[in-house]
Amino acid sequence: MDKKEIKRQLVEMLEAGRSKTETFKAFSGGAVKDRVLAYWIGARPDPALREKHSGKVNVLIALTCVQALLGAVTSFFMGLMIGPGAAVFFTLFAGLVPLAFAWGFYKSSAKAYTIYMILSVSQISRMFKGYEEDPVMTVVGVAITLGMVFFATWIKNLLFPDLGFVGSKKLKGQYVFSN
Repeated sequence: MDKKEIKRQLVEMLEAGRSKTETFKAFSGGAVKDRVLAYWIGARPDPALREKHSGKVNVLIALTCVQALLGAVTSFFMGLMIGPGAAVFFTLFAGLVPLAFAWGFYKSSAKAYTIYMILSVSQISRMFKGYEEDPVMTVVGVAITLGMVFFATWIKNLLFPDLGFVGSKKLKGQYVFSN
């Protein structure tokens, strides 16, 4: 079996009501590595969890859209200092990237949460560049960014309890799943 066929059968088994652990054991040691298989199982959105936490996801989507709007407006004015072409480019870039994450949150994509967290955390050191000029606004900006990252991480843990920060959770060398 190829990877697409294994993934299709995996989804069918989970939708039929088989537990995640049983499904993992059925395909473990096959053509797909166990860590990839565990990630597929853990990253599959659970409709019950999505429904239970839909309010929190909607708040995250709204905050991300506000972030996109603020980023687009700020980038527009910063781009105007360079030229009209730069203003359009920076506005689109700063507006569309957060909207792409909002779309991923809406579609319950575990990858969207993970990439959002990694990119946001990787930018924190750059946020301190203007600290000498305006320490209060710098600290406020970092606090808002960290707040968004922690909120997104919390929601990811609620929606995908079988995933860690980057990959699947392991306990004593074994992949563990909530059933």
